[in-house]
Amino acid sequence: MASFHKGFIKTHPLISVILYVLRLYLAFSTVSPATTAVDPCYNYTVLNDTWRSINNTDGLHYNNSKCDRSVSWSGWYRLFINNTSAHIPDTCVARFSCGTDIPLGIRGGHPTVTDGVVTRDVCGYGVDTAASYCCMFGSFPIKVKACPDNYYVYELVSPTDCNYAYCADTGSINTSSTSVTPVTISPDPCYNYTVLDNPWRSINNTSTSNSYNCDGSVSWSGWYRLFINNTSAHIPDTCVAQFSCGTDTALWIRGGHPTVTDGVVARDVCGYYDSYCCYIGSFPIKVKACPGNYYVYELVSPTLCDSAYCADTGSINTSPTTVTPVTISPGNVTHALCFYWLIF
Repeated sequence: MASFHKGFIKTHPLISVILYVLRLYLAFSTVSPATTAVDPCYNYTVLNDTWRSINNTDGLHYNNSKCDRSVSWSGWYRLFINNTSAHIPDTCVARFSCGTDIPLGIRGGHPTVTDGVVTRDVCGYGVDTAASYCCMFGSFPIKVKACPDNYYVYELVSPTDCNYAYCADTGSINTSSTSVTPVTISPDPCYNYTVLDNPWRSINNTSTSNSYNCDGSVSWSGWYRLFINNTSAHIPDTCVAQFSCGTDTALWIRGGHPTVTDGVVARDVCGYYDSYCCYIGSFPIKVKACPGNYYVYELVSPTLCDSAYCADTGSINTSPTTVTPVTISPGNVTHALCFYWLIF
């Protein structure tokens, strides 16, 4: 034991030198500071136009109707109405509210603080001669974030058209998801359907004649299975170009097709126009996947003419469209636009 202790004492000066050199190295080393993302909850522009109130119906007078397309949007915004914190409505908003012709709300509910930054679709209520629908007019999606002090911020972008404007509401908030609970229908529509085999519905039909087909004039009843030239087809579940499928506004579904185990689900119907895949909205339809690798649809009359359901014999998308939270970094913010992908 004594010899061990003696050896330890001999090496002590060497250890001291090593520690001294290490301290010098650390003292002169350059440490790069960590980059912190700018939190939009504390870096926003206040938007406090009183005319945006959901209770303002001045939009009935077209000359007074506001348009957010002329605004130079930049970054994140927090809404106020008469010094009261507000939010963009997440339920149906009546036309001519919020001081505009088409008041804009969001769908999918507001996020919670733990959700981070999410993307939400923007909708405008519309009325046709025979129908009305909360999302008849779509606009580019926006990003939304819930903040710790019970308020929300939005990365606003120019709407697709005039006169569209973002609405502001001081009422209740919907933070519920819009997931659809599968239902069972009897008799089973997989074996009780009507065949829809119009060749003009093909996604490859891009005839530019002045005669466009309109499914608004069809007396829809029950479930349908699509065929193109004796080949089983389905309604497209990705963006479809305008003037396809023998019509002006070709209708497709978003949210992907279900699997057999999903049962009957509801899917939103969209139509492309003016560089946006869901510019024209229509009433949702029910969809079911059948064991023989085909699909049936409970079709309804579209909101507008000339619009018609499209038919495609290509691939199927069965992926859900849940929104993945994203992280905002300085200088790396992009708008979640749904541009038609064949244009670019």
